[in-house]
Amino acid sequence: MVERIRSLLARFSENEETVRQLVATDPGFDALCDAYREVIERLDGLEGLDGLEAEVERLEERRARLEEDLLMHIEGYQPQ
Repeated sequence: MVERIRSLLARFSENEETVRQLVATDPGFDALCDAYREVIERLDGLEGLDGLEAEVERLEERRARLEEDLLMHIEGYQPQ
């Protein structure tokens, strides 16, 4: 599981326990994590390639939206 959410934990390191709880208990949050991981991997794969500025910009915008959605879940988490 850690490998799947490594980039998310790096981004929200101060909320590691909450992220782990949400991944384990909230399928919607887990799906957002997968989408975030995919965007990060695609961005990493495009790093340094010329002529892909539009694709990089689109992915960066997608990453920002996903981070907002993930943060809303994290901040709204109420342990059971």
